[in-house]
Amino acid sequence: MQFSIAALITSICALCGIFFIWAKWKLTYWQRRGVPTLPTNLFFGNFADSICGRISPGWLLGRLYSQAEPGSKFLGIYIFQQPFFLLRDPQLIKQMFIKDFNVFSGRYFAPKNSRDRIGTQNLFSIDNPEWQHLRHKLSPAFSSGKLKGLFGLMVESSESLATHLENQFKNHSGGRKCIEVKDATTRYTTDIISSLAFGVHTNSFEKSASEFYTRSRQLFADDLISAIAIFCLGFFPRVFEHCLFTTFLGQQTTYFKNMFRSSMKAREDTKSERGDIMDTLVKLRHENDDGPFKFDEETLMAQSCLFFVAGLETSATTMAFALWELAKSPDIQDRVRNEIIEKLEGGELTYEKVKQMNYLMQIISETLRIYPPAPILDRVSNRDYQIPGTDVIIERGTPVYVALPGIHMDPDYFPNPEEFDPDRFKDERNLKSCTYMPFGEGPRICIGMRVGSLQTAVGLIRMLQNYRFSVNPSHEARVCRRGIFLKPEDGVHLYYEKISNS
Repeated sequence: MQFSIAALITSICALCGIFFIWAKWKLTYWQRRGVPTLPTNLFFGNFADSICGRISPGWLLGRLYSQAEPGSKFLGIYIFQQPFFLLRDPQLIKQMFIKDFNVFSGRYFAPKNSRDRIGTQNLFSIDNPEWQHLRHKLSPAFSSGKLKGLFGLMVESSESLATHLENQFKNHSGGRKCIEVKDATTRYTTDIISSLAFGVHTNSFEKSASEFYTRSRQLFADDLISAIAIFCLGFFPRVFEHCLFTTFLGQQTTYFKNMFRSSMKAREDTKSERGDIMDTLVKLRHENDDGPFKFDEETLMAQSCLFFVAGLETSATTMAFALWELAKSPDIQDRVRNEIIEKLEGGELTYEKVKQMNYLMQIISETLRIYPPAPILDRVSNRDYQIPGTDVIIERGTPVYVALPGIHMDPDYFPNPEEFDPDRFKDERNLKSCTYMPFGEGPRICIGMRVGSLQTAVGLIRMLQNYRFSVNPSHEARVCRRGIFLKPEDGVHLYYEKISNS
């Protein structure tokens, strides 16, 4: 027994010694290549606070960005013992994301599970040359003409939102009421995106929420297991290459597959066109295409699912945080409300009138600066790449990141960055290239950028037109510490009251 215990202790000590030597060597990767770094934790690298749930990954990367030496164009960091390359210089970002896109065309944060084609064959995840072909085919669905056609759908959904707000005052004697605005904006965007992506009509504001709404919320589950899965997918995607249990839609795969099939069949049978993404997917299904892959059912469905997941939470979160900032700044809120009332002039909300609301668009831009829904931009090199003007070599397969909470909050580009100041976007021509990138940058910039901005604007117009929002002292909107994508930790709880526009 004594021999066994001694052998066990010796083995443990030996393994600890081997790990120590191996980890110390791995954590000199960037130093050996002449890349500046920061102090690291032997086990967690630079990511201890995020792995322990103290700060979200995007905001931690932003903190690392700010901790680098002033003037550093890049920074080498470690997640556990794996090296990652963090960009800090706008010119270098432009060089790598745009000019040298052929080297950095792929995403690192992209599932490669061959058993989950919905997760791997969508526009976000797919690599070149398939990506370029798919982007070209899908771009017409987001043209200016199609956007105007979708505007009526947004207005219809915003009217349901307005009715929901009004109903909260029934049987309520007080002059104001507390509402969790993130819940309201999520229901609003669900109704828009479900129609846009799946061609189905929903009313998420009904007392008994539709099955579609209920199931869709499970895709955005906020629990520890989901957070760990997204973290691993974001920083260690190869873990999922052969995973049998983690897929893009999880337990809701069968439901959404059936929903897509029935919607596609109905659209084909009626031969009707609604100007949405489903129209484009129907055409692709019957197109004689000689591209790098066939548009079979799962490839087409992958696009619907991506647009639904990507377009729903991002706009809902942006609206919620915009209202939070406006509640804290009554003067700004009054100014944008006056603009809305002036442009509407008591008439109907139209596409042209929304485009004239410049200050509203500045508020959306400023909200996206402080609260970017996708705070990390990522690329991966497909070959060894020498950083221009240096001897630094980025090895093939190295993940390259841009931390939006870092560059968006850099006082060199945005003076007094903590202040909510929509006037900094009064003339966006004054912004330095690649310092403001809430929708990404380069050829892989978000294809649905204009749809997202428009539905956000319509939702805010409907809420601000007739209601004044104020801070609830019992609640503070905080960024969730779990998950890569931005969301409020415990909702956004605000007071709101009806106002007279006469």
